[in-house]
Amino acid sequence: MMNRYFSRQCPSGTAAYTIRAGDTLYLIAQRFNTTVQAILAANPSIVPERLYIGQVICVPQAQTTCPVGSTTYVIRSGDTLAAIARRFNTTVQALLAANPGIVPERLYIGQVICVPQPASGCPIGTSPYEIKAGDTLANIAARFNIPLRDLLNANPGVVPERLYIGQVICIPQPKAEEPSCPTLNFYVIRRGDTLATIAGIFNVTVQQIINVNPGINPYALYVDQVICIPASPSPTRIVISIATKTLSLYREGRLVRSYPVATGKPTTPTPRGTFTIVNKQINPGGPFGTRWMGLSKPHYGIHGTNNPASIGTAASNGCVRMYNEDVNVLFNQVAVGTVVNIY
Repeated sequence: MMNRYFSRQCPSGTAAYTIRAGDTLYLIAQRFNTTVQAILAANPSIVPERLYIGQVICVPQAQTTCPVGSTTYVIRSGDTLAAIARRFNTTVQALLAANPGIVPERLYIGQVICVPQPASGCPIGTSPYEIKAGDTLANIAARFNIPLRDLLNANPGVVPERLYIGQVICIPQPKAEEPSCPTLNFYVIRRGDTLATIAGIFNVTVQQIINVNPGINPYALYVDQVICIPASPSPTRIVISIATKTLSLYREGRLVRSYPVATGKPTTPTPRGTFTIVNKQINPGGPFGTRWMGLSKPHYGIHGTNNPASIGTAASNGCVRMYNEDVNVLFNQVAVGTVVNIY
């Protein structure tokens, strides 16, 4: 019975929900701004008095009509308007304007809000930035660690002497130089990293890392530096649930963290089975976001996205999408050879 619920596919307009302790259909209906009758209609075989923990039901999604220039977003655990504004490159004020009835202190999981989309028209490989008091192109270039000429090339219509507060310009994303890496197992240096801590993540030695990165200075690592990781048995495993739209990372059998994901549409489903990560790529861009981890199933992978509103839904062509900030973390935790179970 439980397996049947876990493997079910929810119809369009509904989302899979896993029953937790204390849940009733009435509480679930309130949480997701729907009705008990609508939940029963979407789940004709469930018995309201016999819900059990781990049971997966389909919950109708509230039909929120967002104004032109905005998109829907479903509140998840830990969300605040400030965090959502940062994720979608907008402001809290713009979120409040797009959601006149929202109470910032009373956001709830499953609540649907409208998120304004930047109207900057910035091309792939760049991100919008709003001019603030005191800004010049020179200090913006220095702040984002990019050459001034690259900033000028990305903004051909901008007059450097006539910047104004509120003006939106496009910031090129710095391109990290990838070393030669026969293992295709890259790692991007983060603040506080040392070769010793990185070696511990991948169960290799510091000397092995030095050997595959000729010329590296262990005492002068810098943020966003790309290094190569030698091949070794992976201590991690990834488990992806299509029903619950989650990706869980395990290390030596222990759960490290779970992430929300988007999976394949009904017409282009995510493949089920056991695969391995066979390559890793930094900043593939476009619909693949900031990171790519290719699977042994050709043409499929785990990657970031340029459409964060799709996370938590069945929206991809079969790949597994993650928020860019999440995929950046995962990328640095898993090696080529990591087993990926998708069910």
